[in-house]
Amino acid sequence: MSLHFQYLGQGLSSQKTMELLQKHCSSNDHNKIAEFGAVFDELLEQQKYRDLIVSTLEIINLSPDKTLLQPIYSAIQYWMTKLESKEQQVTIDLFLKHIEQINEEAIFKTKIVAQLFNTLSSAPLSQNLFLKLLECAKRWNTQQLIISPIIQNIKEFLNLWTLSDAEVLKILNAISDLIDPQDQQYVIQISEYILRNVNTSQEQYIKTFINFQNINQSFLKLCEITQCQNYQVIEKTQAAQLIKLVLSGDLSGVQKYLEKEANYFKSINLNINQYLTQTRIAKFIQLSGQKQSYSYQEIAEALNIKLEEVEIWVIHAIQSQNVSAQIDQSQQRIFILDNFKKLLTKEDWQNLHKKLSALLTKLKIVQTQ
Repeated sequence: MSLHFQYLGQGLSSQKTMELLQKHCSSNDHNKIAEFGAVFDELLEQQKYRDLIVSTLEIINLSPDKTLLQPIYSAIQYWMTKLESKEQQVTIDLFLKHIEQINEEAIFKTKIVAQLFNTLSSAPLSQNLFLKLLECAKRWNTQQLIISPIIQNIKEFLNLWTLSDAEVLKILNAISDLIDPQDQQYVIQISEYILRNVNTSQEQYIKTFINFQNINQSFLKLCEITQCQNYQVIEKTQAAQLIKLVLSGDLSGVQKYLEKEANYFKSINLNINQYLTQTRIAKFIQLSGQKQSYSYQEIAEALNIKLEEVEIWVIHAIQSQNVSAQIDQSQQRIFILDNFKKLLTKEDWQNLHKKLSALLTKLKIVQTQ
């Protein structure tokens, strides 16, 4: 919010508005601006904000360079907050039509619409306005201007409204349409949000899960997703059966199951190599809990890889953040430094609960004594 925004919005004077308009409009139009100035304060005093907005937009059209009048656009947006909901919607439509038609760069127009959304984000119609912002950015090819702050604050945006799961999905799909396929981190963030927080059909969940997995490089992230309550919707599917084998590090089982259900996995666009990679990581994590060191040959046989590929696979496992290991090239050995049990299964949680309950009982006994 600029100082001009505050100044004009509070309607203390029309002087700054008239100065801006006269400075950036043709001298032939100064009489029209003067006539407008004569009623400006009266409209503000009588709180006729819709008339004020309509008249101001008409005068703005006289300026050949709208970018110089941004403080006035800010004031218009502030006046919109003073309107009743029905009047507000009509005025917003008029304002957006004006922005569509002005002969300015798409970046400027996108910033104005984004500023309008920021101003009215708490209004009942802000959900539709947000979708309109996404639509404009896509049409003007300015999505890179807004996509980053939207993705980074996705929870805050969605918490602005009381939404059904279908409405959340609609908004997230609209955001996804703006994402460059090369920006894989954004795709992962949107997909992960859906998998964790949105109740969807089994078909939709599998589609989102597979898209997420096709570009997800994090084994730990895969583990976390499978522990989400929403994951239960696909627990009895072929996809979930495959994931169970992957997390168990059963390389042979994964390969056989991929062959058995080849047609199905092809139909859902599953990235086979990605699942084989994560199975090998799971297998190495298992190995790290059994011995303190392994020869290159032992690792190669366990992961079914070539001897010269051992080091890169150990690095993959370390990057998964579930194990710490050291590569000794001179001895051709891998030394396990630590094994991090970052994922708790249902059995782990049950055992932990029992231990904590027992400890709590002992503490109560001590307190009683």
